[in-house]
Amino acid sequence: MNRFFILFLISLSSFVSNASVFPTPKMDVILSVSGAIHHTNLNRAAQFDREMLEQFPQTQVVTLTPWTDTLHRYDGVLLTDLLDQLQAEGHRVVAKGLNGYQAELNMEVLGKYPVIIAIKTDGEYMRVRDKGPLWLILPLSDYPELDTTLFHEDMVWQLHELVVY
Repeated sequence: MNRFFILFLISLSSFVSNASVFPTPKMDVILSVSGAIHHTNLNRAAQFDREMLEQFPQTQVVTLTPWTDTLHRYDGVLLTDLLDQLQAEGHRVVAKGLNGYQAELNMEVLGKYPVIIAIKTDGEYMRVRDKGPLWLILPLSDYPELDTTLFHEDMVWQLHELVVY
């Protein structure tokens, strides 16, 4: 009986240690990631405020988009870096915007490119009225094969939630 109790405690401690890798957000949550992830911090999801997202290594993408007239520089977190830190196990991600729009992303395809969750445009934090506070940016100018309607539909602005499955 003692052996089973010890095994139970060991399995419980590994579950608890894996569940809370990230601190609890101190400011407004701007991104929630749920689904097939191993690391969470609140309500079985990984929730991030802007400061938490800025703690990840930042990447820049300079690109045109179908919704902008000139090249812009977007700064943010590589989607693959974020999902790796969460130990995501899925092959698909549903990206949801504040406006109700959502897109289903194939991570095997997008994992080949530096897709970022942009926090800034041209050095300025994005506001909701400017497609923020987060925008899923694909490097269309560097990879012409991404400059198609199919991939344009994956570029969710006003991003606030990712569901991995």
